[in-house]
Amino acid sequence: YSTFSDACEITSPGFARPEGPKAGTIATEFTAVAYPNPFAESFAINVKTSMESPINVKVYDMTGRLLESREVLVSEVETLTVGERYPSGVYNVIVTQGDEAKTLRVVKR
Repeated sequence: YSTFSDACEITSPGFARPEGPKAGTIATEFTAVAYPNPFAESFAINVKTSMESPINVKVYDMTGRLLESREVLVSEVETLTVGERYPSGVYNVIVTQGDEAKTLRVVKR
């Protein structure tokens, strides 16, 4: 309070907290890791998932050009190797399954 104006009230927004899983939804596990990274010849992708739908793998160079797109079954992803024909450089790999997606960055020496 001052002689120049009325008293004022200051409020701040409430604390935002993450929302947990909604009732009736099933939590899914989806992780993807590229190895070895950096790679010399080719790399593999290790995917852990609780879903059975196919996995899509798309590889882009740093200019955004799509180099490779594959759809594989969960049982086949362990044998998937990528990058044999790529020149040295940095690549973005997007691994998706259903609504889940992971972006990986790999380097070819």
